Amino acid sequence: MTNSGFNPLPLIIIIALVVIIGGGFIFMWIYCMKIAKKQYTNMFIRETKDKWARGNSAPENAEHTVMFDTGMKWGTENAAYMKEIEMTAFDGLKMKGEYFDFGYDRACLIMAGRAETCKYCYYFADLYQKNKFNIIVVDPRAAGLSEGRYTGAGMLEGKDVASWLKVVHEQFGIDHFVIHGICIGSVAAIYVASEHNPLVDAIVLEGPFISFYNVLCQRTRNLGKPSFPVCFQMGLLFKKLAGIDIFGNTPIKAIRNVEVPQLMICGRQDVSSLPKYFDRINEVSGSKNKKMVWFDEGAHSHLRIRNLEGYDKAVTDFINEVL
Repeated sequence: MTNSGFNPLPLIIIIALVVIIGGGFIFMWIYCMKIAKKQYTNMFIRETKDKWARGNSAPENAEHTVMFDTGMKWGTENAAYMKEIEMTAFDGLKMKGEYFDFGYDRACLIMAGRAETCKYCYYFADLYQKNKFNIIVVDPRAAGLSEGRYTGAGMLEGKDVASWLKVVHEQFGIDHFVIHGICIGSVAAIYVASEHNPLVDAIVLEGPFISFYNVLCQRTRNLGKPSFPVCFQMGLLFKKLAGIDIFGNTPIKAIRNVEVPQLMICGRQDVSSLPKYFDRINEVSGSKNKKMVWFDEGAHSHLRIRNLEGYDKAVTDFINEVL
């Protein structure tokens, strides 16, 4: 009887490990995909018109409610100057907005972040009205009265902003614009300016971020969920459903092409657009006239209400210097 010397045990062990590891990965992928789809749906898909409607998006937040009510008061006081405007986006969606015509030769387009509408933007309007700007406030895609099902992480919103500038330019003869963006709105401003839009004279950015994937990871960890592979899967959903690449097309890349004057408003308490990245964003910007202002207090998108005098002074000084 001969002994071939073949021992099947190592092969069996290797096969077993491959099955266990592969099966474990497949299980994790399927389990995490359920989390990713739920989180993506909650945060980035408008399923009904009631979701992200024109109203207070966070009535449970006392500070946010003060901002909203203050803005609505401004809107009521200036209703006589308001003209409803609309435009058709590059992908055929019908967008709605408002133009407050105070008779000036320049305008500020105030662009809100995710889940907000033109009514939220009222809160920032008096700052620019005092500095002799007409005011443009709009409902972003998939919010308010604008059409759309998917939000665009600032990329699609940037294209929409370019269309809004064109509409106001053609209908009202305005040639000079400042874009004041908050969160995703600030990233939309970056993308418009990076395309060297001739109508953009300056941009004011509150709470920009280096990439939307980075924001997703931060928020997912804050929710106690695994950032990987959940956020990677959400990135795939953005590609499939909204048609955008949050991995390769990032604000940190786009801002390198910005040439117009730029003001960044940064909060040290921001847990969405992390403060540790603000200096980096500012450093790589292509603008030769860029400024930063820091505030110690104020949550994400809530810097003005906590620092009203300093916030308004920073913006006023900036626009009066560069325009």
